[in-house]
Amino acid sequence: MSISCSAAFAKNDITLWPKQKPAIEKNAALEADITGLINKMSLEQKVGQMVQAEITWVTPQDVKKYHLGSVLNGGGTFLHNDRNASVSDWVSFMDELYLASMDTSAGGVAIPVTYGIDAVHGNNKFIGATLYPHNIGLGAAHNPALIYKIGEATA
Repeated sequence: MSISCSAAFAKNDITLWPKQKPAIEKNAALEADITGLINKMSLEQKVGQMVQAEITWVTPQDVKKYHLGSVLNGGGTFLHNDRNASVSDWVSFMDELYLASMDTSAGGVAIPVTYGIDAVHGNNKFIGATLYPHNIGLGAAHNPALIYKIGEATA
């Protein structure tokens, strides 16, 4: 007798669940390095790594003090609320965030901050940047090759 996947969930019997094989095999040396880093971190540092602050409200000092793992540049926000911030202003700020995340002077672990950007149809944070139609408009074009190229450029 076989049992369906939904029945396995209903029974809460994980032995009935389908087995998944990861796309990438585990790397024992990398896993050991990660475990070593985690073991060196305080609880505060581990919690900080799970926090993503919004760029409007975060400073490099916050990244260092709170061990922030990520900074998000969400839709409609600009560096220091300045729509006309230059690319070099952005690069300088990102460098400051990175350096703050790598500063171990207070005993923290150096883990590079992740920078996230809301760029679903291009990056509109800079004057003169390229923007593409929203996804519904791209779908209406019925051109998968074009959509693929736009996805590559946005990434």
